[in-house]
Parts: sequence; structure tokens; C-alpha cells
Amino acid sequence: IVEQFDGIIVRSATKITPEVITAGKKLKVIVRAGTGYDNINIEECNKHGIVVLITPLGNSNAVVELTIGLMLNFARNVYRANFSMREGKWDKKSLRGSELQGKTVGVIGLGNIGASVVKKCQAFNMDVVAFDRFVPKKRGQDLGAELLDNFDVFLARSDYITIHVPLTPQTKDLISYSEIEKMKSTAVIVNVARGGVVNEKALYDALKNNKIGGACVDVYSKEPVDPKDAPFIGLDNCITTPHLGASTYEAQIEVAKLAAERIVQALNSKIFVDAVNISFNMSEEMADLYRPYIELGASLSKFITQFNLSKITSVKIKYKGDIFTNFEPIKAVILQSLFDGRLIEVITYINLEDILKENNINIVVEKYVKPINFENYIKISIMTEDGTITKIAGTVFSENPRIVEINGLFYDFAPSNYMLALRNNDVPGVIGKIGTFLGNKGINIAGLQCGRKEKGNIAISIITLDDAV
Repeated sequence: IVEQFDGIIVRSATKITPEVITAGKKLKVIVRAGTGYDNINIEECNKHGIVVLITPLGNSNAVVELTIGLMLNFARNVYRANFSMREGKWDKKSLRGSELQGKTVGVIGLGNIGASVVKKCQAFNMDVVAFDRFVPKKRGQDLGAELLDNFDVFLARSDYITIHVPLTPQTKDLISYSEIEKMKSTAVIVNVARGGVVNEKALYDALKNNKIGGACVDVYSKEPVDPKDAPFIGLDNCITTPHLGASTYEAQIEVAKLAAERIVQALNSKIFVDAVNISFNMSEEMADLYRPYIELGASLSKFITQFNLSKITSVKIKYKGDIFTNFEPIKAVILQSLFDGRLIEVITYINLEDILKENNINIVVEKYVKPINFENYIKISIMTEDGTITKIAGTVFSENPRIVEINGLFYDFAPSNYMLALRNNDVPGVIGKIGTFLGNKGINIAGLQCGRKEKGNIAISIITLDDAV
């Protein structure tokens, strides 16, 4: 049934295989309701131009709370005390635990979840060290964590090691035999991220031979897990749970809402929040800020391509505005909208740059340095193979896109689904005849603007309609 859908939402148990992707001929977006996406074949998605999104904020608090809960459970022997009481024992002495306060927690990965774990651990007066190859030192400083460059030093200093990274070729077996050798004999590994980041055979060997203090494991290389494949299940120094990281009522509701929002944003508004396989990923804050400008960029592109149907050989995009701290998302939308359906190849947000290079299409993007009359402004110029240059420009007023210039003629109108552009000699009676013609066809005019440089020259009339012509 996948062939009928433009987008799909999945959880961790659903495998998006090459066969599924190939069958989904209309697929444009896949949203993983959650954080880890190793159940989705990203390489195959890239081949088919399918954007993959995640919802890391939806279940992050649930994962953070489980991380802290497991640490407390292990430190105070709660799990062992529970079974001891069931057996009718009152064994306080052997169940004496330790406190988190004053201990050093090592956090691997300073994304949303890792950063929140840092803050929660600081509330317990723990010392925090962190390791993340992809964030600047300032990230650690802002969080009040010591961001270490040397992984061996990180491992040696940590009493608790919590893992908050996805499973990728780079993170697979991130902790294995050699890494465990660097740890304290009392260290506790907490993995609520992804199975496979910790080598399970190495972990079993370390726990069985008391090379480390213990482990708390919520995720496994194969799920549902067979205890034969994970022999550390049942060891006294290991707490195991069946992938409960995001399993709270609140997280399920929030993740579902976010996943639905993500897929609607992507398909309807070309806004890709928390994308994992495109270069112009956006945060939620950036998406809210850029939404009207993305709509403007798409509208300008679709409008300008109808003025000249010849092959486009070059594109120049100029923009102005302090709001554009990262113009890449808007640039991508402009180019995809310009070339969609104009080349033999199917243009996607993933293959966009490569396809344009292969077709020898020159792309120039510049920021205005000279003052202009608009605070925020986007101008697109295209040259076609016949040498014609067509220009269009727009801005945003009160979060509403407006087209303000076409080929040097000035306007102020909102892009609409039904518009008619007419090029005519600037002589009396033209507008009246247009109105009469449309009226006779039962088509209502919602708005009309006429642009010209001087009396009697060429004019371009832009007519907004209530219905299709």
C-alpha cells in the first residue's frame, strides 16, 4: 500500500527497507516519531530523494528521566532490594548503596537529550564531563560541562557514562573492549540511546568479570531481544529494561503531534525541521521565523518560470535582511521550485546541487551590500538560453509574502493560487476589455494591478482571480 502515499510516519519497530522505499514511488518525506533512525535505510532514501525527519524534542524528557532514574536505581540498589524483599529478606547491610552527589558523570553526545541530562545531573551536584566530536567548546561552557577532546581521558574520569548518540557507522561499537579497559573498575555504563553503540559481547565480559561496576541497558542490537543474544540480562550488576526510553503517555502524545506537524510542514510548506539527510536542516525556531520567506521564495520561483519557458542557463539570487542568518533553506526552496519539471531528471532537495552542476546551470547567491528600501527582500533573476533575463522580487509584510517587482515594474500584491499576468501596450481600454471578457466567462476579479515605466510603453497587468481561467 505504500505506493499511494507522499509521506509516512514510523516508530522504531517499523523497518523502512530498500524494498519499501522502491515501492513508494510517490514518497517525498519519512518522519521517524522519535530520535533514532537506524530503522530507516538512509542511503536508499538519498537515492530516491526522500527527506528523513526526526522528532527529538517529543520524547526527550522521557528519555532523560529514564536515564536519571536508572542511575538512581543502580546507585541505591533499588532493583536488588525489590527482589530481596519479595524473598522475605530484610538485608539492609548488603544493599548499602552510594550517592550521585560528588560523582563524575560522563555524557556522550550534547544534543537535546544529552544537554538535558547534563542539567539534571548538575541538580544532583554531580561533576559533569562531556564528549562530542561535533560541537564547539562553547556548547560545553554554556551548559557548565567540561567538554573533553580526549576520549580516553573522558572514560578514565567518569563514574557514570551515559550515552546519547544515534547508531551510525561512526558510533557503532563506540564502547567496546579497549574502551572498557580505560574505565574505572567502579564505572557504570547507562545506555538508553541505541543498541550497538555499546558492544554487547564486550559489555557482558566486563560485567561477568567485574571489570566495571555495572550497567543499565534499555536498548539492544536486536529488538525484541533474545536473552541468549544478550547474556548480561540477569546479571546482578546489570539493570535491563525493554526499550522504555520514550514509553510514557506524555511522550507518545507529544511525539505523535510533532510527527504530524513535521510531515504537514514538509509536504505543504517545504519546511524541513530536524532533517537528517539534507544540508539545510532547520530548528523549530528557525522554521517559525523563515516560514513566510520560504513561501515567498517558492511563489517568486513559480511565478517567474511562467514568463519564459525556455531552458534556464543561470540563476542569480540576491537577498537583504538580518533575519537571514542562514539563507540555505530558502535558496534550496527557490531552486527546487524553479527547476521542478524543467529538467529531464527529477529534482529533489537531496540531489539538487548535483543535478544543477551536471546541467551546467550557474547559480549565484549574493547578499545586498547597498541600501534598498526594504528591510527584508529577495530578488531572483534568471537567464534563459535565448539570452532573455527575467527578474522578480518580493518581501514580507506582517508575515505575509508580497511580490513587489517584475522586470523593473513595481507592484504590491500577494501571491495567489489563481493569477493572470498580461503583457500589453499601455493604451486606453485594455483593462476594461479584460474585465468584460472575464466577467462574461463568470470569472470574478479579486484584485488588479498594472505596472509600467512610462505612458504609452509596455505594461504588465497582474490580475488576481477567484477561480481558475
